[in-house]
Amino acid sequence: MSLTARKKDAEVITAVRNGDKEEFSILVCRYQDRIIAFCLSMLAEREAARDAAQEIFIKAFKGLDSFHGDASFATWLYKIAYNHCCTLLQRKHAARTVSLDGMSLPEREAAEKRICPEKPAEEDVSQLTAQAVNSLPAGYRASISLRLQGADYQTIAVSLGISVDSVKARLRRARIILRVRLRHFLPGGQSTPMEARK
Repeated sequence: MSLTARKKDAEVITAVRNGDKEEFSILVCRYQDRIIAFCLSMLAEREAARDAAQEIFIKAFKGLDSFHGDASFATWLYKIAYNHCCTLLQRKHAARTVSLDGMSLPEREAAEKRICPEKPAEEDVSQLTAQAVNSLPAGYRASISLRLQGADYQTIAVSLGISVDSVKARLRRARIILRVRLRHFLPGGQSTPMEARK
């Protein structure tokens, strides 16, 4: 195991705060795959997720003095990621609303089909599941994403700024919504991917 792999997050953060800015790259390497996966679950576009992850690490670097260690660095980073992705989704929704409002009826119908295409019957269950998850409210998607990455309820709660009971409620509601949306595509009695992680 290399020296950088053995360094704890707190040691790296202390080094960065003491002027060794290059040390932050250890944290980027350690968490970038998880943050990209989280952003992808929120934004549903690979390129947007990569761009968002880069912006999140820049925000984390610039705001490192506001990290007090009350929660783990990973939890703090997920909180930044969640807030950043929610902002991006709000901007995207606002831009889509403005641009659709200015279109003629035929243009609007064509654009809406591109935004919300009809689901071909031959799509497999994993694609349908991804679409169903992407259609959930952002808070539900974030809860699911963190849970699938192995986060416990407390970590999810701190990352999203909600209570543990709210996390459990969001996951429960998300499972119900997914079960309803996928009921025609899942063989009788088969659970959704989230139900396997209860």
